Amino acid sequence: SAVLGAIRAAGRHIEAFCHMSHSYHDGACLYFSFFFLIDAANPIQQWQRIKQAASNALLKNGAALSHHHGIGSDHLAHLQKQQGPLARAGLQALKASFDPEGTLNPGKLMS
Repeated sequence: SAVLGAIRAAGRHIEAFCHMSHSYHDGACLYFSFFFLIDAANPIQQWQRIKQAASNALLKNGAALSHHHGIGSDHLAHLQKQQGPLARAGLQALKASFDPEGTLNPGKLMS
């Protein structure tokens, strides 16, 4: 509903679909597809509004920003909100130990 609201707020009609691709003991990977007209004058801002609405709704409802393909830089700001200090320190220690020169996926888990 957060994504639908963000798209409809711009006066766009939308069609939404979902399927579950992977199922795990602690949840599932849900893939959502949204079909709507792009805002040709502001496509990046349109995407950012939709992404922000979706990510905020996930975090508000206790969902994890994870995926079997990884997190990626698109989720970095929201991932940092989800992590606690212990998780962040652990990731930083692993990164420093296994990748001291910072060459592996820079900016993906930590800014």
